[in-house]
Amino acid sequence: MALFEKLDINPDKVPNTKLGLHIFQAVLGVVIFILEIVLFRADGSVINGNNGWPFGLCFLSIPAWLYLAMAPRFERTRKLAEPHAMVVVDVIFAIFWLSAFASQAAYNTANSCGQGCAVSKAIVGIAFFELLGFIATSAVSVYTLRYYRQTESLPGYENLGTSQNIDPDKAAFSMAPHDEEAYAPVQMDDRHDDHHDGGNGHSGPYDPDSFAPRFDNDTAYRPHSTSPAPLDNPFDNAYRTHSQSPAHSAAHSDPYGDPYGSASSRPHIYAPPVAEDYDDDRPVQFPSANYDRTLH
Repeated sequence: MALFEKLDINPDKVPNTKLGLHIFQAVLGVVIFILEIVLFRADGSVINGNNGWPFGLCFLSIPAWLYLAMAPRFERTRKLAEPHAMVVVDVIFAIFWLSAFASQAAYNTANSCGQGCAVSKAIVGIAFFELLGFIATSAVSVYTLRYYRQTESLPGYENLGTSQNIDPDKAAFSMAPHDEEAYAPVQMDDRHDDHHDGGNGHSGPYDPDSFAPRFDNDTAYRPHSTSPAPLDNPFDNAYRTHSQSPAHSAAHSDPYGDPYGSASSRPHIYAPPVAEDYDDDRPVQFPSANYDRTLH
């Protein structure tokens, strides 16, 4: 334990160091998996437990790699990354790969490799480096456990994602200025009243009189080119139902006649026709049409 104190290890480098070692182990595991398949297909090679164990250990190591490398890196899964458990897993798989290395070496010693002895020897060498990788991660896990006992936190994992506190306004590709004027206050009150009062002497920025109607009675908007006379305005009376006509058209017998008079240029008020009472005893009648016509 005194060795870790003499090394003066930076705790913030532990997460990336351990992740890199586990990636290295996973790459070697994939290579061993491929070489074992090549060895299985070699002429004269025997498939038994000596070469089957390193082959199966490649699959067995996948859950261990996921747990050891990923569990402590995320806040939601960090509670599963118990330092004692990580030490146990690393040490157990170091022992497993030691046995796989020895098993593959025994396979070569028994001359069971046939025409694939060169491939089998390569597996032995790669399995040895796989063993060294797990020994290294076991040492890192021991340091993590010791650090946890002293600080009640994992080394470096608590600071993942927060080590570089970069202002988003000054990040790369930001349109904000990256100098001392980045946070200069915007002068929203630099307005001149003489530009808004229109010379009328108003102290406020807006003149309420400027929103008054700018049209006199002679030029006011009226529908169509010819405006009705003041007495002919159909909107000067109270609300009427569709069956009633305006006052000036009461003399007309047609309740849906022109409320503006006989002039065709004047607009008409639409009144829907009165629907006939529905007769339940009368059969349904379709409108007359050419129903023999079909679409082709």
